[in-house]
Amino acid sequence: MKKLIFSVFLMVTLSLQLFSNEYPHIAVVHTDADNKLIMGVTEKAAANIFYQMYPDIFDFLIFYTTFNPAMNMQQGMPIQHPIEGIGREGWSLYAPPGDWGSAGRLQGAAKMCHIDQYPPFPDDVMPAFMLRGLTSIELLAHEMGHFWHAAMNFRKEGMAEDHTGLRGWEGLEESAGPNQHWNSDFASGPSVMYGHDIVDNEDGTFTYYYDTPRKFGPLDMYVMGLIPPEEMGELFFLCGYSDIENCRQGSAGMPGAKTQSPWTRDNWHKHVVTIDDIVRAMGERKPHHNDAQKHFNVGFIIVNKPGVTPFPEQMEKVERIRVRYEEWWSWATDGKSTICTRLDGDCSEEQEEPDDTEYKDDAYEYPDENTVVPDDEPVAEQPDDNEVVDDTAEFDDSGSDDKEKETTDDPPYFYDDETGCSCGLIY
Repeated sequence: MKKLIFSVFLMVTLSLQLFSNEYPHIAVVHTDADNKLIMGVTEKAAANIFYQMYPDIFDFLIFYTTFNPAMNMQQGMPIQHPIEGIGREGWSLYAPPGDWGSAGRLQGAAKMCHIDQYPPFPDDVMPAFMLRGLTSIELLAHEMGHFWHAAMNFRKEGMAEDHTGLRGWEGLEESAGPNQHWNSDFASGPSVMYGHDIVDNEDGTFTYYYDTPRKFGPLDMYVMGLIPPEEMGELFFLCGYSDIENCRQGSAGMPGAKTQSPWTRDNWHKHVVTIDDIVRAMGERKPHHNDAQKHFNVGFIIVNKPGVTPFPEQMEKVERIRVRYEEWWSWATDGKSTICTRLDGDCSEEQEEPDDTEYKDDAYEYPDENTVVPDDEPVAEQPDDNEVVDDTAEFDDSGSDDKEKETTDDPPYFYDDETGCSCGLIY
């Protein structure tokens, strides 16, 4: 028995040494922490092990696993909220950084689940039907982006309360409310936080485009502190009502599949939102964009069960994502922000220009279904580990029953009444 244990230990040690040499900027961590349907437990355990091996120099940590975690859905996990005016003030479900092993620098994390669910290359579209509007890299940016996004309301002059029309809406009738994604009928850029690429044809019709690469849109860039308020420009969203007061319930739908043809909508109304409307509701962003953080250190971690090591192809897939993410981030922020994904935190060496060529593997056949079914509602930590959490609530995004609604036509992209994005009602 002792020989068997020693053999397993030796095999794991040699494998880690091999990965350390071949993939020096991916941390390999082993833990048997079971999240017991409590979001973040596995990641916190892995982070505490990670910080025993690496310095506290990271702003964000990205977690992929070689197994299906009990809470099997991608999730953005903001850990602290140093920014005012973006709807993120207050207590965080995942705070404080010390619970993760950081002395205070760590700002957020992204739970990305089983690496095998992702296609071979980072710019390939996700195979799960619910996520075919995103590539692997866009989904990663979406989850990390929840540190900033998407909780922005607005209030036009004369309005008595904040308006939620830019945001998605979901939930049962008694608990319905805005979620942390952009409304599918919001011309968002198009943003990785949803919304769509919508063109005003200036004849009363609007065309939705689905194959446009997603990035950070103007409102995202303002929220991230990358542009001053005056550079954001006017925003608009569409609604079936001419009275903006009746347009508070944005669609909770997922982004349309990238293969979908453009679609034109008419008989809907365009509602313009300005930065003054947003600041009136949210207050000014602090710190100002001149003082906002523009560079971030991001650590990539692959989590394994004890005694199990990742396959080389799993490591290679994470490595492709890691390298591409640096290039993509610069492009997606119009060169206004950078990330470093090296575990030593040193990206001072001269970098190659970002490669805009999309990675594709034409031989890859996407499965019809993905084992990871995105869930809408992250589960808060409970003092009782045996407590059963009910996450089966059905959502109704049908909107108001107001008889003044002028049209009931729906766009051809996918909606789901029971499950939404992987990131939930909170994050």
